[in-house]
Amino acid sequence: MRRLVICMVVASLAVLLEGLVGPGLAMAQEPAPPAPRFVREAQRTLRELGYQPGPVDGVVGPKMKDALAKYQRSEGIHVTRRLDSETMARLDIHERLFRPTRAARGQSRG
Repeated sequence: MRRLVICMVVASLAVLLEGLVGPGLAMAQEPAPPAPRFVREAQRTLRELGYQPGPVDGVVGPKMKDALAKYQRSEGIHVTRRLDSETMARLDIHERLFRPTRAARGQSRG
């Protein structure tokens, strides 16, 4: 009896979710785009590596997508043309953004 109730609740929730977000989208939603500061850092990094991501403006435009695809292909990772989590890790974006600056390191010592 308990399993039947659980199955009914799960089925009802699935129907409600499908009605809210559309057919087939309840489970497969687009990931949120990365914040502009992550995109800018990726653009700087790709430029340093010799790719042409376009202007460092925090926008994932056509040139940035092309640069991402070329980088992903050269690194042997799945080509998504997006600044996804694997690409951000390979580009070391979090480390570049959050590493202490020389000034901050000097202040923490004294």
